[in-house]
Amino acid sequence: MSRKHSIQEEDAEINMTPMLDIVFIMLIFFIVTTSFIKETGIDPNRPEAETATQQARGNILIAISETGQVWMEKRPVEIGQVRALVENARAESPESSVVIIADEKSATGILIQVMDQVRLGGVQNVSVAADEGNN
Repeated sequence: MSRKHSIQEEDAEINMTPMLDIVFIMLIFFIVTTSFIKETGIDPNRPEAETATQQARGNILIAISETGQVWMEKRPVEIGQVRALVENARAESPESSVVIIADEKSATGILIQVMDQVRLGGVQNVSVAADEGNN
């Protein structure tokens, strides 16, 4: 009788190893596929354009406020710092593209200066964000 009793106790165990393996594999999958969105720190009013098209989100975001202040990585920066910050971001991700989100009331001259700094930083793929026009 004691022999039958010990066999039943062994069969009652649940092996958790396969379930833990699956959970860890899913965790790794979600970590790898997560896209990390970088924000500028402000949300300017973008101008409308009838020819605006939806593009894939850029890796490097630069915002220009109504007063002409430049923002990157949730903090204000000087125009002279843009080149170094773009070079650092490009070192992390060589295929980076830049999206400049300029307020509709910001000066065009500042936008051009920022674009020049981005291109001097080694990124040639520069886009300017706009809202789709109302038709």
